[in-house]
Amino acid sequence: MELSPKLASRITSEVRQVMKEDIILMGINGFIISSTEKSRVGSFHEGAEIVINTKKKLYIDKEKAMTLKGVKAGINMPIMFNHQVIGVVGITGNPKKVEPYAELIRRMTELIIQEAFYTERHEWEIRGIESYIHEWLNVVSIDNEFLENGMMLGIPVASPLICALIHLDIKKVSNYEMSKLQKDVIVLFHSIFGENNSFIIRWGQENFLVLKKAGPAYSKSAFHYQLKRFKDSFERRHLQSLSIGVGKNICKHHIKKTYKEAQKALKVAQKSKGIVFYDDLILEIILEDISAEIQTEFLKQTIYKMKEEKHLIYTLQQYIKNNQSIKNTAEAMNIHINTLHYRLNKIEELIGINPKTTEGVVILYIASMLLNPNF
Repeated sequence: MELSPKLASRITSEVRQVMKEDIILMGINGFIISSTEKSRVGSFHEGAEIVINTKKKLYIDKEKAMTLKGVKAGINMPIMFNHQVIGVVGITGNPKKVEPYAELIRRMTELIIQEAFYTERHEWEIRGIESYIHEWLNVVSIDNEFLENGMMLGIPVASPLICALIHLDIKKVSNYEMSKLQKDVIVLFHSIFGENNSFIIRWGQENFLVLKKAGPAYSKSAFHYQLKRFKDSFERRHLQSLSIGVGKNICKHHIKKTYKEAQKALKVAQKSKGIVFYDDLILEIILEDISAEIQTEFLKQTIYKMKEEKHLIYTLQQYIKNNQSIKNTAEAMNIHINTLHYRLNKIEELIGINPKTTEGVVILYIASMLLNPNF
């Protein structure tokens, strides 16, 4: 572990907000890597070299400052990590007067470095797990070594599993805010699901992958209830929405099938910002597999032909929502039945499809879903 320029700049910036004295941070080579006096960055500091060699604080009065290269009156202290000197912190001023501040800055610096170290190590662990799961999704056969590696990483490879994917519908937040949200998702998830029967990992910037153990006691309704509790709690706390897609098949050793199902379910869930189980989807699954080009061509041949007649599109949608009941549709729209008949006839005239026939209403229903995914 070393005191990097980036981390040193962060420390300097935070300290500058609470005190006026100038501070410097030096690396193990004795050069200044961050300072409240920008002109000193990059210069050699002989006092730092002494501290690195002795592992002891160094008081520098005005007389000593004149004999050492690149120093000013003040105090230098070693920054320790795992019993090793990884840098030096210095504060300018009367050594005895600024010593309490220097000690405070040293301790704060060591805490920040420890936090950075454990955060970095955690990131490496996450990347290792992500790499393993990517391999797992594409592996053809699984041997004992692969299973053992998964168990060592805390992944329930040998258990029957259902996959779920969570998406944070979040825009325009800082990296720090996103990091806090990601941590809270995991903490909140474990508080509801526990850590024995469910596994969760960050899966990209705004997504999470969940593996739910699906043994004999597994219940879809109970899983849905837990997911809803989790979703409602997160949204109340952060005023941000979540979308969740859940696979159908229970898989053991191989999760590709349930993962692909969760992906498709999540696509549908994102449109309504809700919770969608793959086995609740019928038409949506078919539509998701249709390419964007074919969808556009289908809309051009159907509903786009009356895109200038917004009231006709709305009428069609109300007609479908009311199960093609002329009476109920007219009442819902607060229009005369004859007016509704006229509009339905106008739709047929414009696009050549009769919405009063079974074939016609099926075609127009699909077109309406493609036009408005939340329809």
